[in-house]
Amino acid sequence: QAFGSAGWGVFWGAVAGFTSFVSHAGGPPASMYLLRADLDKTRYQATTVITFWWVNLIKFPFYLMLGMFTLQSARVNLILAPVAVLGVLLGIWAHRLVPAVLFFRLTYFLLAVTGSKLVFDALT
Repeated sequence: QAFGSAGWGVFWGAVAGFTSFVSHAGGPPASMYLLRADLDKTRYQATTVITFWWVNLIKFPFYLMLGMFTLQSARVNLILAPVAVLGVLLGIWAHRLVPAVLFFRLTYFLLAVTGSKLVFDALT
């Protein structure tokens, strides 16, 4: 079965969802799959955004049932909301500025760094 097939997509999607829920580390498995999908820079970023929007939406009721949201965390979220908007605007600016070749080189490099850090943390 080809790496970019639907079966592999389900597998890596499940891995990304699980690791996102238990340790907020779903990015590397999702990137491993999406980088092989030969998407252009815009489609890659849009797919990542939509994927993790869904993952976070699905996680929310489970985190709620686990009692992970408090009035204090809601206050912090409200305070940080403008910073998130600023982050989105900076991301749009960077997307337009960074050439695709550099973007994908950085993505592969950061995937290797992140993956190495996760493995190191798991082993120590």
